[in-house]
Amino acid sequence: MPDVGAGRGAPDGPTTGWRIPFWALQVLELGVAFLLVTQSVHVGRGGLLVAAGVLFGLEALTADGPLGVVRVVPQRLHVLLVAGTALLLGALAFVPSLRPDVEGLLVIGAAVVAVVFLATRTVTASGRRGRRAGRQGPVIDATATVVPPDGTAPSEPAGDPDSALRRAGRTTGAAAAAGRRAVEEHRPQVEDQVKRTLREAGRLAGRLTGPKTPPRDGPG
Repeated sequence: MPDVGAGRGAPDGPTTGWRIPFWALQVLELGVAFLLVTQSVHVGRGGLLVAAGVLFGLEALTADGPLGVVRVVPQRLHVLLVAGTALLLGALAFVPSLRPDVEGLLVIGAAVVAVVFLATRTVTASGRRGRRAGRQGPVIDATATVVPPDGTAPSEPAGDPDSALRRAGRTTGAAAAAGRRAVEEHRPQVEDQVKRTLREAGRLAGRLTGPKTPPRDGPG
């Protein structure tokens, strides 16, 4: 039987529960950065929101992921950095000289919770080679010989380069098909989860910054 195992540089991350790919975390970071910057003009002392939004955007664009522009930060290091940035933002929000008003604190709290939670559920790969291996799925030994049920091995001339090329072609096609099926199976669920998270953040921001309805006077 051929030995089928995880490839070198396989994705690292949580082993239980639902998980999200690395590009989904980058989408969340860019969405949070946009939310913080746009809401900073509606709160008192919103400078901390602007600084955090710029930092989240820079981290998303410099990560070694699909949405990275300058891919200089490995994925595992990026997850640690973005989680640390979120926790630091939550701590700085209570410094008297930096603390925004109540609406700003609520926006920061929602951003910190979303980023830290999804960062702990992100699947990462060790470098670009590991990310490609994780995207392709299991690695199949192209040199293995599959024995039929009757126990007779297929008769192929030893050292025949054409036979080796045919085996390599078959296994490469099988690995590519398995990778495409895995991506098509899990991508809709991840995209729906990210969209729901961004919609919830937008609705929260709308409630925080929307017009306040004065209480109605009771019957006098």
